[in-house]
Amino acid sequence: MLIFALLLLGGVLAVMGDRLGTRIGKARLSFLRMRPRRTAVVFTAITGSLISALSFAVLITMNDRWRRGLFELSRIEENLWTTREDLGKTQKALEFVQNVLVMSREALVDADRSRNQAEAELQELTERTDVLQAQIQGLQQTIHALEGQRRQLLTEQDLLTKAVHRRDQELGELQERINSQVNALDALRRSVTALRRGDVAIASNEPLAMAKVSLPRPSEAQVAINSLLNRANQVAYERLLPDDKPSQQLIYIPTSEVEKITRDLQDGDAWIVTIRSANNVLLGENSLLVFADVRPSRQVLEAGQLLASTVVEDDERSLEAVNQRLSLLLATARNQANQLGTLNMQTTLDNEALAALVQRLVRRTDPQATLEAFSVEDSDTGDPLRLGIRWPNSSAGEDPDPDRD
Repeated sequence: MLIFALLLLGGVLAVMGDRLGTRIGKARLSFLRMRPRRTAVVFTAITGSLISALSFAVLITMNDRWRRGLFELSRIEENLWTTREDLGKTQKALEFVQNVLVMSREALVDADRSRNQAEAELQELTERTDVLQAQIQGLQQTIHALEGQRRQLLTEQDLLTKAVHRRDQELGELQERINSQVNALDALRRSVTALRRGDVAIASNEPLAMAKVSLPRPSEAQVAINSLLNRANQVAYERLLPDDKPSQQLIYIPTSEVEKITRDLQDGDAWIVTIRSANNVLLGENSLLVFADVRPSRQVLEAGQLLASTVVEDDERSLEAVNQRLSLLLATARNQANQLGTLNMQTTLDNEALAALVQRLVRRTDPQATLEAFSVEDSDTGDPLRLGIRWPNSSAGEDPDPDRD
């Protein structure tokens, strides 16, 4: 039955280890910065080690002969050898005593001749009996020592059992952490699926309202914050419940966030306050957690500052190709402005000048055209981004007015 139980336990743990490694591999989890495949191999190897550890624990826990044979075999063999030697000596002593008794009986027949000899032999027998008593006492002490060792082994067995229980608890906690990570991964997958379906009306970290705030009096901070939150709530209604009129507060912001904004605005400097969504929110939901992004207002762009450039190749002469190249140039310029500190991604262009530039690029004779996107005017952190596009090396000698292109 014990061998069958060990085989069954090993099979179950092997299957669990294989499934655990498979799930970790499919989930592409990483442990200690290892690659997902190596992480799955490591966890599978750990499960294989657990099979050996549990089999060893079951053997020494369930089978008293295995446990004694493992921990006490050498000591028992040593004691047995000593006991056998003592027994042999005792047997020899007993045989000697028997011989002496025979001789004593013979001596008693001839008492007159050997009384003195019999008394001497009796004294010798008494001394040998004392030796035997001492040996018996030594054997009893050995038995007591073995009993103490047995109690010590029982204590060690209890400690080992407690250690196994602690390891089981640690494995349970590890399984709970793995389950929580799997749940978080499922939630992330659901969020990605919702993004692909287009059900997400407001994305995480998306700005809902932005304002440049500079308060001459600290007491006006609360009024400015409430106004900005109302604007954010209006935008949330338009995005989440487009068919409903604003009748309640959809957004929720912790009190600690409001107090932090109030403290920042009371120093009298100019600040850019942005209300952002804290998570992805689906269309039709009626609650939204937000937080405040407060940054000092400063000049981030200068008039005429170059933000991006691109080259329109010789084979890009169609209207679609030119528009794609201009779209890439504008996206690069907006990204560069954002990296420099621009928070307001509202972009304005001179559409008439841009349309004229497109026509010139389509009809150009030059094999290549280098285009540059620049800031039309000085811009602070929260100002809208006003961009211009110029063609500095035009063969026609025309340099479009930066304030128009």
